[in-house]
Amino acid sequence: MGRYFRDLWIGIVTVLQGMRVTFGHLFNRRITVQYPRETVPMYPRTRVTLVNNAKDCGFCLSCKRACPVNIFTIVGARAEPDEDLGILPDGKPKKMHILEFKIDMSKCVYCGLCVDACDTQSLHWELPQEPSVFRRQELHKDFSDMSEEDKARVRAREEQKKKDRAAQAAAKAAPPKGDTPVE
Repeated sequence: MGRYFRDLWIGIVTVLQGMRVTFGHLFNRRITVQYPRETVPMYPRTRVTLVNNAKDCGFCLSCKRACPVNIFTIVGARAEPDEDLGILPDGKPKKMHILEFKIDMSKCVYCGLCVDACDTQSLHWELPQEPSVFRRQELHKDFSDMSEEDKARVRAREEQKKKDRAAQAAAKAAPPKGDTPVE
Protein backbone atom coordinates (compact mmCIF):
# COMPACT_ATOMS: atom_id res chain seq x y z
CA MET A 1 0.00 0.00 0.00
CA GLY A 2 2.91 2.38 0.75
CA ARG A 3 4.32 1.77 -2.74
CA TYR A 4 1.01 2.79 -4.29
CA PHE A 5 0.96 6.15 -2.47
CA ARG A 6 4.64 6.76 -3.22
CA ASP A 7 4.05 6.20 -6.97
CA LEU A 8 0.96 8.42 -6.83
CA TRP A 9 2.97 11.16 -5.11
CA ILE A 10 5.82 10.93 -7.70
CA GLY A 11 3.25 11.15 -10.52
CA ILE A 12 1.63 14.27 -9.05
CA VAL A 13 5.03 15.95 -8.46
CA THR A 14 6.26 15.28 -12.01
CA VAL A 15 2.98 16.54 -13.54
CA LEU A 16 3.23 19.73 -11.49
CA GLN A 17 6.86 20.21 -12.54
CA GLY A 18 5.88 19.84 -16.21
CA MET A 19 2.92 22.19 -15.79
CA ARG A 20 5.21 24.77 -14.15
CA VAL A 21 7.36 24.82 -17.32
CA THR A 22 4.25 24.95 -19.52
CA PHE A 23 2.65 27.78 -17.59
CA GLY A 24 5.98 29.64 -17.55
CA HIS A 25 6.02 29.61 -21.36
CA LEU A 26 2.34 30.41 -21.61
CA PHE A 27 2.52 33.65 -19.65
CA ASN A 28 5.99 34.78 -20.69
CA ARG A 29 5.58 36.84 -23.93
CA ARG A 30 9.36 37.02 -24.51
CA ILE A 31 9.50 33.46 -25.84
CA THR A 32 7.00 33.72 -28.68
CA VAL A 33 7.56 36.28 -31.43
CA GLN A 34 4.43 37.58 -33.12
CA TYR A 35 6.06 37.38 -36.55
CA PRO A 36 4.43 39.89 -38.86
CA ARG A 37 4.50 42.63 -36.21
CA GLU A 38 7.74 41.63 -34.49
CA THR A 39 10.98 40.26 -35.88
CA VAL A 40 13.99 38.72 -34.22
CA PRO A 41 17.10 40.87 -34.75
CA MET A 42 19.86 39.11 -36.69
CA TYR A 43 23.46 39.14 -35.60
CA PRO A 44 25.74 41.47 -37.61
CA ARG A 45 27.89 38.61 -38.96
CA THR A 46 24.94 36.52 -40.14
CA ARG A 47 25.38 35.19 -43.67
CA VAL A 48 22.06 35.91 -45.34
CA THR A 49 22.43 37.47 -48.79
CA LEU A 50 25.43 37.91 -51.07
CA VAL A 51 25.70 41.37 -52.61
CA ASN A 52 28.17 42.55 -55.24
CA ASN A 53 29.13 46.16 -55.82
CA ALA A 54 29.68 46.11 -59.60
CA LYS A 55 31.63 49.36 -59.76
CA ASP A 56 34.27 47.90 -57.42
CA CYS A 57 34.40 44.49 -59.12
CA GLY A 58 37.60 43.86 -61.08
CA PHE A 59 36.28 40.80 -62.98
CA CYS A 60 39.00 38.55 -61.60
CA LEU A 61 36.58 35.56 -61.34
CA SER A 62 38.16 34.45 -58.07
CA CYS A 63 34.70 34.24 -56.49
CA LYS A 64 33.51 31.92 -59.25
CA ARG A 65 36.58 29.69 -58.90
CA ALA A 66 36.25 29.55 -55.08
CA CYS A 67 32.55 28.62 -55.08
CA PRO A 68 32.07 24.88 -54.45
CA VAL A 69 28.51 24.76 -55.93
CA ASN A 70 28.87 27.16 -58.92
CA ILE A 71 26.27 29.79 -58.04
CA PHE A 72 27.85 32.55 -60.17
CA THR A 73 27.15 33.44 -63.81
CA ILE A 74 29.64 36.11 -64.81
CA VAL A 75 29.96 37.55 -68.32
CA GLY A 76 32.27 40.39 -69.21
CA ALA A 77 33.88 42.18 -72.12
CA ARG A 78 37.24 43.87 -72.34
CA ALA A 79 37.09 47.66 -72.46
CA GLU A 80 38.62 49.62 -75.31
CA PRO A 81 42.02 51.17 -74.54
CA ASP A 82 40.55 54.68 -74.69
CA GLU A 83 37.63 53.88 -72.33
CA ASP A 84 37.84 55.00 -68.71
CA LEU A 85 35.86 52.66 -66.46
CA GLY A 86 37.24 54.06 -63.24
CA ILE A 87 39.69 52.93 -60.58
CA LEU A 88 39.30 49.80 -58.45
CA PRO A 89 39.67 49.98 -54.64
CA ASP A 90 43.17 48.48 -54.91
CA GLY A 91 44.27 51.43 -57.11
CA LYS A 92 44.38 49.60 -60.45
CA PRO A 93 42.34 50.79 -63.44
CA LYS A 94 39.21 48.83 -64.25
CA LYS A 95 39.64 47.02 -67.59
CA MET A 96 36.46 44.97 -68.00
CA HIS A 97 32.78 45.71 -68.56
CA ILE A 98 30.58 43.48 -66.41
CA LEU A 99 27.68 42.48 -68.64
CA GLU A 100 26.23 39.92 -66.21
CA PHE A 101 26.97 39.18 -62.58
CA LYS A 102 24.24 36.80 -61.47
CA ILE A 103 24.12 34.97 -58.16
CA ASP A 104 21.77 32.02 -57.60
CA MET A 105 21.15 32.08 -53.85
CA SER A 106 18.90 29.01 -54.09
CA LYS A 107 22.04 26.87 -54.56
CA CYS A 108 24.29 28.74 -52.12
CA VAL A 109 25.67 26.76 -49.15
CA TYR A 110 26.64 29.97 -47.26
CA CYS A 111 30.25 28.92 -46.81
CA GLY A 112 31.71 32.39 -47.47
CA LEU A 113 34.62 31.16 -49.60
CA CYS A 114 33.69 33.55 -52.40
CA VAL A 115 33.69 36.56 -50.07
CA ASP A 116 37.10 35.58 -48.72
CA ALA A 117 38.48 35.14 -52.26
CA CYS A 118 37.30 38.56 -53.52
CA ASP A 119 40.41 40.76 -53.87
CA THR A 120 38.56 44.08 -54.08
CA GLN A 121 35.97 43.27 -51.37
CA SER A 122 33.17 44.09 -53.82
CA LEU A 123 31.39 40.86 -52.83
CA HIS A 124 30.06 40.90 -49.27
CA TRP A 125 27.29 39.61 -47.00
CA GLU A 126 24.33 41.84 -46.28
CA LEU A 127 21.42 41.57 -43.88
CA PRO A 128 18.19 42.16 -45.77
CA GLN A 129 15.08 43.58 -44.15
CA GLU A 130 13.18 40.37 -44.94
CA PRO A 131 15.27 37.30 -45.87
CA SER A 132 12.34 35.08 -46.90
CA VAL A 133 10.93 34.95 -50.43
CA PHE A 134 7.91 33.26 -51.97
CA ARG A 135 9.28 32.25 -55.39
CA ARG A 136 12.61 30.70 -56.32
CA GLN A 137 13.14 33.31 -59.05
CA GLU A 138 13.45 35.94 -56.34
CA LEU A 139 16.66 34.21 -55.20
CA HIS A 140 18.33 34.89 -58.57
CA LYS A 141 20.04 38.28 -58.30
CA ASP A 142 21.75 40.29 -61.08
CA PHE A 143 24.35 42.84 -59.97
CA SER A 144 25.42 44.31 -63.31
CA ASP A 145 25.38 48.11 -63.26
CA MET A 146 25.17 48.56 -67.05
CA SER A 147 21.97 49.59 -68.80
CA GLU A 148 20.48 47.29 -71.44
CA GLU A 149 21.46 49.72 -74.22
CA ASP A 150 25.09 49.75 -73.06
CA LYS A 151 25.10 45.96 -72.81
CA ALA A 152 23.76 45.67 -76.36
CA ARG A 153 26.38 48.14 -77.63
CA VAL A 154 29.25 46.26 -75.97
CA ARG A 155 27.95 42.87 -77.16
CA ALA A 156 27.65 44.17 -80.75
CA ARG A 157 31.23 45.47 -80.55
CA GLU A 158 32.44 42.08 -79.27
CA GLU A 159 30.60 40.24 -82.09
CA GLN A 160 32.21 42.55 -84.66
CA LYS A 161 35.65 41.85 -83.16
CA LYS A 162 35.01 38.09 -83.40
CA LYS A 163 33.99 38.41 -87.05
CA ASP A 164 37.09 40.47 -87.83
CA ARG A 165 39.36 37.91 -86.13
CA ALA A 166 37.68 35.06 -88.00
CA ALA A 167 38.13 36.89 -91.31
CA GLN A 168 41.81 37.51 -90.53
CA ALA A 169 42.34 33.86 -89.60
CA ALA A 170 40.62 32.73 -92.81
CA ALA A 171 42.78 35.11 -94.84
CA LYS A 172 45.95 33.70 -93.30
CA ALA A 173 44.85 30.10 -93.87
CA ALA A 174 43.84 30.60 -97.53
CA PRO A 175 46.59 30.28 -100.15
CA PRO A 176 47.42 33.50 -101.97
CA LYS A 177 45.67 34.01 -105.31
CA GLY A 178 47.68 33.32 -108.42
CA ASP A 179 49.55 30.41 -106.93
CA THR A 180 48.42 27.10 -108.22
CA PRO A 181 49.50 23.95 -106.53
CA VAL A 182 52.04 21.91 -108.51
CA GLU A 183 51.27 18.28 -109.02
